[in-house]
Amino acid sequence: FLFCMTMTYSVVQNFLVTILQKVHGLGLAQASMVLSAYLLTAAGGNFFGGMATTRWPDRVDRIVAGCMLVAAVLMLISATSWLGPWGTPACLTLTALAVGVGAPARDLMIKQATPVGATGRVYGLVFAGLDLGSAASPLIFGVLMDQGLYGLTLAGAALSLMGGGLVAVALARSLQAAAQGQSGVTT
Repeated sequence: FLFCMTMTYSVVQNFLVTILQKVHGLGLAQASMVLSAYLLTAAGGNFFGGMATTRWPDRVDRIVAGCMLVAAVLMLISATSWLGPWGTPACLTLTALAVGVGAPARDLMIKQATPVGATGRVYGLVFAGLDLGSAASPLIFGVLMDQGLYGLTLAGAALSLMGGGLVAVALARSLQAAAQGQSGVTT
């Protein structure tokens, strides 16, 4: 899950300015402002995500999956020239909001999925996913950038984000099955 998420974040942080310049014709200052707006909006989304996880702590898996899938679709749209140089920044800002809202739920989902006594192992795996995603992203997406496939680079990041959302859905199903098994409930 975090491998996929970090691959997407790496593309946004490292390549978004160039992608916006090449695909949408934005100047360096404009593209940099879009990146700043993305990062600030994602941070603001964390606030709303914290409220959502407080209100629905038993639905964090759905919050994560829904936010990541919505963000992936918006990012896919942003990868095209369809919205132009003005619509794309707005779409990316909405993408950041969805990503930000999902972040607190993501952390709580990981906590809920952690078996008693396995916190160290789970967080070791979590941080390995983060590090591997950060290392792999430039290797994969840098090749696309070098080939001038800027829109495809952002589309690939969106697909990676979608992959993270699908992993969250799979984790949710696994947790539900485990909870039902422990309580003796069968479906």
